[in-house]
Amino acid sequence: MFRNHLVTALRTLLREKANSLTNISGLTLGITGCLLLFLIVRQGMQYDQHHSQKDRIYRVISGENGPQGQSFVQAVPGVLAAELRAEVPEIEEAVATSFKRNSLLGVIKPDGSVSRFKEKKGVVFTENSFFRIFDREILAGDPSKVLKEPFKALISQRWAEKYFGSAEVVGREILYNNQSYQIEGLLADYPTTTDLPFELMLSYESIRESKESAGWGGLSDEDNCYFLLSQNVGLGSVEAGLESIAQKHYGKGKENIEGKHFLLQPLDELHTDMRVGNYNTKMPAAARIAFSAIGLFLLLTCCINFINLSTATAVKRTKEIGIRKVLGSTRAQLITQILLESLLVTLCACLLSLLAAQMLIPLVNNYLDLSLSLSLGSDWGIWLYFGVVWLGVTILSGLYPAWVISGLRQGHVIHGNSATRGSGFTVRRVLIVSQFFISQFFIISTLVIFAQFKHMQKRDMGFVKEAIVNIPVPGTAQSDSTLEKSKKRTLKSELMRIPGVEMASLSSSPPASNGVLSTSFSLTGSEEPINTQIKEADGDYIALFGLEILAGTGLADLDTLNGVVVNESLAKAAGFTEYSEFIGQEINLWGNLLQVKGVVRDFSSTSPGDAISPVLLMNNLDGYRTLSLKLSGAQMQQQISQVEEIWTKAYPEELFEFSFLKDDIDNMFRGEQKTSNVLAFFAGIAIFIGCLGLFGLATFMANNREKEVGVRKVLGASAPSIVWMFSKEYIRLILIAFVISMPLAWFVMNMVLQEFAYKISLGPSLFMVALGVSLLIALLTVSYRSIQAAIANPVDTLRSE
Repeated sequence: MFRNHLVTALRTLLREKANSLTNISGLTLGITGCLLLFLIVRQGMQYDQHHSQKDRIYRVISGENGPQGQSFVQAVPGVLAAELRAEVPEIEEAVATSFKRNSLLGVIKPDGSVSRFKEKKGVVFTENSFFRIFDREILAGDPSKVLKEPFKALISQRWAEKYFGSAEVVGREILYNNQSYQIEGLLADYPTTTDLPFELMLSYESIRESKESAGWGGLSDEDNCYFLLSQNVGLGSVEAGLESIAQKHYGKGKENIEGKHFLLQPLDELHTDMRVGNYNTKMPAAARIAFSAIGLFLLLTCCINFINLSTATAVKRTKEIGIRKVLGSTRAQLITQILLESLLVTLCACLLSLLAAQMLIPLVNNYLDLSLSLSLGSDWGIWLYFGVVWLGVTILSGLYPAWVISGLRQGHVIHGNSATRGSGFTVRRVLIVSQFFISQFFIISTLVIFAQFKHMQKRDMGFVKEAIVNIPVPGTAQSDSTLEKSKKRTLKSELMRIPGVEMASLSSSPPASNGVLSTSFSLTGSEEPINTQIKEADGDYIALFGLEILAGTGLADLDTLNGVVVNESLAKAAGFTEYSEFIGQEINLWGNLLQVKGVVRDFSSTSPGDAISPVLLMNNLDGYRTLSLKLSGAQMQQQISQVEEIWTKAYPEELFEFSFLKDDIDNMFRGEQKTSNVLAFFAGIAIFIGCLGLFGLATFMANNREKEVGVRKVLGASAPSIVWMFSKEYIRLILIAFVISMPLAWFVMNMVLQEFAYKISLGPSLFMVALGVSLLIALLTVSYRSIQAAIANPVDTLRSE
């Protein structure tokens, strides 16, 4: 019996090639999209789950209580780990990590020369206790002794091959910022699903003295602290210990004017907690939910499409079903037959989606900076996913058509009357409305995200960004010689002699960059803390970036602290709406009394999408890390070559790098741009599948009403009137879907826009555009089948009567 059903199913699918191909195409698109989203969500849930002690590993983060409420940063003082080991007995082990981005590495060649490389990430200073907390295998070297002495290093297999061409690296040397470190061990490569992406580990003892000298005051996002909780111990005692440490170093009650405190973050929240950063990219829990919902929507819409197409072609099978019933086939046998056909179609779609996913995964990985893979030989999760999808889609998409077709009465179907314009036709309308509800939700969401993205790009950020080049310069410490410090000034002066270099400025970072220092100050005579960002800059900073001075003057061109210039937001936070009244006031910053020299118009100091924050500009030669040049003329590449030549003479042991400020700002929108493009991609899949379903309904209506159309044409109906007869049905269904989808889309997208400091308003124009797009797509989809029915010769459709 099964063999007979199988042979019949194959014959039916091969006979109806166009219908089978359409069904398989729709299911393949939906399952492929769902599979990619499944892989993305699953990978996000696997981060750092490979550590055997993961349930007892925590990170300490810092918090402050300010006038604007609580704020959090991932940074902690570099001395915290040692304090935890000494003061909190409930902690089994603690480790400090200091992650370094944009590191200068060097390898000494056999001839004594040095090859230098710039690594954007992968270098960390840490302690031997790291290996007692986390699972990171050491392939060569003694795990109990590594990283205990200054200027020692561990390197991953990947980087050993990259820099030395061999895994035999123990005893060799690698340069970090021109300081030699001896390699004493080889690390296994870290898994892709970790927020501890360390390729090169340097001994924390090498920088411990500088971290201890910084004490408890300075915070940097590169400094983190992790600990391993003792077994059978609650977190309450650890939290009490952290509170005691905070009181010891920051003061109790009113003494701690900034409300500094420490909080605990479980290891499995590092990848989803958006309050603070980590050493890697993140995936918020909301993104997991959104991707999962989109995947389910895609599966649902392709199932609806399958139902519509299957029932639309049921008219062609009415005589077959009638004859089978007359010959004794039971309804259960017919349902089994039709479900087997669905099973085969779904199986073909699943196999094709595997092939499509394999082709798309490299593109997705490259675009979204992921590491997705399909390991069919070892990944049982993929097979479980496909088993569930195969059976689930078969039942969802095949059961209703099987029930409808098998329920046709043999007397009616043998005489050509399918009697399917009742409840079955109503169900198909509901399914089409459901499909276009999903499609219109995607269209509205995509339009909103694109509009928000364009709004952010076009917003005035309060500074000039065209024709400005930023060049990193090596930092200097307070202990460096006067000659080393003055090298920056000398370099700036020499670059100004190049034709086409209009202005130059030294600073800690340009506007709209993530390189800012956050702190707090108080007005003289007041203990109320005022939070602010600090940008260290010379006297040419304001002019070069075109910042508008609203009151007072700009910065003096000095090398050390003198006066400060603030933005509007800081002046308002200090209680001054008349900016001229703020000029001459004294502030207490880090124990220094500094006079306010000027107020500038608000400008974006961090990401262009962030709200404007209070910003303070001040002189500090030691903190300058960027040299910005304003160029003019058409010979910019030639000018940059001259800049590189002069810069290399000043810093022969460094690598020259540069970037245009406009490009840097555009790169800050990459996340939003990728999000909108991914959403548009999946929206396109949903819309295309919806169009297939709509085409199925048009086919059903044309097949079911072909004699009616023939009679209308004989009685004088024109082709346009017949096309309108079909089209008005689709327009009505789309309008119903729009009315349902609009409130939900408005609610969801309004919630999404709340995450942006500068957002568009959801006016009616966006929704009208979405409706217009839906109508256009629908009419283009059904026009072929409608026109074909309208121009058909009535002699052909009525000759059987």
